[in-house]
Amino acid sequence: MSRELRTTLAIMIIALAVFSPAIFAASSGANTSYLAMVFHIVAPTAVPTATAAASPTKPPIPTLTPKPTVGPTATPTLPPPSYNDCQADPHPNAAPNYPVRITAIDKAAETVTLKNVSTATIDLTGWHMCSVKGNQHHPISGALAPGASQTYPGPAGNIWNNSSSDPGALYNPNGQLVSYFNS
Repeated sequence: MSRELRTTLAIMIIALAVFSPAIFAASSGANTSYLAMVFHIVAPTAVPTATAAASPTKPPIPTLTPKPTVGPTATPTLPPPSYNDCQADPHPNAAPNYPVRITAIDKAAETVTLKNVSTATIDLTGWHMCSVKGNQHHPISGALAPGASQTYPGPAGNIWNNSSSDPGALYNPNGQLVSYFNS
């Protein structure tokens, strides 16, 4: 063994003898020693002594939290009357698409499909379905049940312009624009 190694070993043994009480002893008020903390070892704890049994308690009763109620959805407001014998509507973006929505216009087949998006049956008596480009009426009639869709064939002859844009506009009996469809 070399002299340097013997010197280093001697220094280590002296340091261990001098500092071992601090290394192995528990710090004041703590139940773990410094060495145990370094190695994450918990020092043994005292064995618990028997204590008087606590009186039984009733389990907590769960409290039901009320769920927020969702109120009815507000009915869209219809614009003021603007029906002018199937002329272009001055405010096509004002159409709420409620209570009836134009869902399709097949210009080649000359058909219009309407859907009732409300919760009430809608009687289409007095309603106007317009081909805006040609200022012509597309016939619609009957009643639409809530959620129902219906395709209405056109009259004999063409009323929808097949070569360029020809929007459809749907008006209720009060002349209010209910739905607008760009086709």
